[in-house]
Amino acid sequence: MYRRRNNNDMNTKADFLDLLQDYVEFPVNEIPTSQPFKAVSGIDSFTLIELISSLEDRFGLTIPDCDLCNFNTIDDIVKYLDTRKAA
Repeated sequence: MYRRRNNNDMNTKADFLDLLQDYVEFPVNEIPTSQPFKAVSGIDSFTLIELISSLEDRFGLTIPDCDLCNFNTIDDIVKYLDTRKAA
């Protein structure tokens, strides 16, 4: 079933990719959004912590450590951010 994405979804994804670009050495549009995020981005654990802190600042959220295990793909992260922003 096709789910139409709203502008909020697209803004979240664009904001996330813009932020992510600061942490990778290649264009973020080369990262498949449905593939394992850490493997395809090359981000190590320390950089991931910095990225999460930046996400919290950008989106005005606190991301509990227990939620990080759900950050498998870029799509997962965007969905999580949209859900938390809507709450």
